[in-house]
Amino acid sequence: MLAALTNTFKAAVAVAISPAAVIADLATLPSTAYDGKPAFGKTAAVLSKAGDAMNAALRPTAPNGETR
Repeated sequence: MLAALTNTFKAAVAVAISPAAVIADLATLPSTAYDGKPAFGKTAAVLSKAGDAMNAALRPTAPNGETR
């Protein structure tokens, strides 16, 4: 139960800071394009972490801690 709550909180924090990641990506867009990197890499990483945390929060666990 505590793990689900912790992972839900992690996902909420990641989603809450995603606008800052978008602004950072927009500010560094010229250098990112020059280096040939993906345009919104920071934003994608933040939202990927949010998705991973939500998947972990929604995954049922057995009483011994194993995932089903």
